[in-house]
Amino acid sequence: MCGRFVASTPVSALAQIFDVEASDADLGEVDLRPSWNVAPTSRIVGIRDVEGSRRIDAFVWGLMPAWRRSAGASSPLINARAESVTEKPSFRNLVPGHRCVVPMTGYYEWLTTKEAKRKIPYFISRRDGVPLAVAGLWDQGDADSGGYPRACVITVAANPGLAEIHDRMPAVLEGETLAAWLEGDTAEAVSVLAPLRDGVLGAVEVSTKVNTVRNNDPSNIEAVSGQLPDSLFD
Repeated sequence: MCGRFVASTPVSALAQIFDVEASDADLGEVDLRPSWNVAPTSRIVGIRDVEGSRRIDAFVWGLMPAWRRSAGASSPLINARAESVTEKPSFRNLVPGHRCVVPMTGYYEWLTTKEAKRKIPYFISRRDGVPLAVAGLWDQGDADSGGYPRACVITVAANPGLAEIHDRMPAVLEGETLAAWLEGDTAEAVSVLAPLRDGVLGAVEVSTKVNTVRNNDPSNIEAVSGQLPDSLFD
């Protein structure tokens, strides 16, 4: 799954990277502070296609379908599995026309082993430093989201290079797959939800301080060592 991520790229830079047509006023409305520990229910930046043009907006991370609200659920749906996204009632009606991309500097994943006796966090990002473009779905906002539309991210099976940390990873898009997700028809969009090829992403072990949301600064993504037994990957 993807339960925490880093969003440290200025929104103006994101607009250029992802070819978004936006005025300074538009960018100002969604310019959020950099965060090195984005957690569910946080406001995040998302990109969606509106009448053939890419638009950048602020969202709240986590969908809250009507059935969950009526059942008294308090935790939003932050992830959707690609394998069932067109089948699950919470997501299937959003796939045809409510697709988005969630830009991330990188994301955290936790390795759980009997040897380590605790969860060890890793920061995973592109080796070339370009922000990740993660497939997502969005829905209308509500009173609890402050009127901001809500969004979740889509996950796929992890590629071999990351599978030893966790068996899932975000559905990272690039080039033609990004365009297909935002602008293609439903069948074309769903077809690009696949693990990113090995070698594009790199993972570094980081401090367990990221486990606490209030710890939010650039040191969160600095590599550390000594938290795992030496023999773990022998």
